[in-house]
Order: sequence, then structure tokens, then C-alpha cells
Amino acid sequence: MGKVVVVTGANSGIGLALCQRLLAEDESIHLCLACRNLQKAEAARASLLTAHPDAHLSTVRLDVSSLDSVLGAARDLKLRFQRLDFLYLNAGVMPNPKLNTKALLSSFFSRSGSWSRCCAAPSPRPAWSGRPRTTPGGPTSAWPTSSTAGAGSRTARPSTSPTC
Repeated sequence: MGKVVVVTGANSGIGLALCQRLLAEDESIHLCLACRNLQKAEAARASLLTAHPDAHLSTVRLDVSSLDSVLGAARDLKLRFQRLDFLYLNAGVMPNPKLNTKALLSSFFSRSGSWSRCCAAPSPRPAWSGRPRTTPGGPTSAWPTSSTAGAGSRTARPSTSPTC
């Protein structure tokens, strides 16, 4: 068996395009489409097989927003394959309104951060207001990395990484 590649969110968008590109580069890989909806995963698998009839494709149910689903998929993949050569984490997670994102990010960069603050009531303002903030013991600024980063501004501002 060739290299084993798992792509999350592989049934549409960037995940499906990545699968097409991987198969165009090397059809000897075993490509596993890890998707929340198995019907959509099977449809994507069928379309990939149409374009690459000799491809080795499989699907696994994986909802990255559910820890039980992630653990189940991990057990399933471990049983199917002796190894994973590549894992592309493409699937997105919708934000949880009960999660205090500002406290969570602050705890990542703070040496004395408390995880208990992360799951408290939602903050009255969104965590991202478009301007840098200073957190004691944390980074001096944080900037979004999405395709809309810097929208409305003419110059991109670099982020400052904390020293660890």
C-alpha cells in the first residue's frame, strides 16, 4: 500500500480540491476522506473515482466539533491502517457561543492562565475588535489570518509572537 493520507472536510471546497490535487500528483496513495456527513463523503468519493478510476479511496465519519466522533474516527483509522503518513486538518469548527474565546486565547499565551475562565459566560463583546490588545504575560498583538485579514486597511501589520 502506498502512503496513507487523511483529509478532513474532504467532501467539498478546499478539502475536495486538495484531494483532487493529491490524486493528480500520485495515484498510488490511499486517500481517506474524513467527513461529518457520510452521504456527502461517498458522493465526493464517487466523483474522485470518476476522474481517477484506479485511485484507492475510503471514507470515515468525522465531526471535528465532537470529541466522541474524533476518538471514534481515530479508533477506526487505527484499525484500518497500520500508519498515517499525512493528515490534512482542513475541516472547520463553528464557534461555541458559550466559549469565552478571549479568555481561551489569553490562557494559551499566559504562564498563569486559568482554563476555568474559558467556559464561563460569553464576553459581552466579540474577542476580535480589529485593534491590538495587550494581555499581561501574553502577546502584544494578534491579527486574524483569514482571507479577510487587513480588509479595509492599506497596510498589513505584523503580529508579535510571545517569547517562551
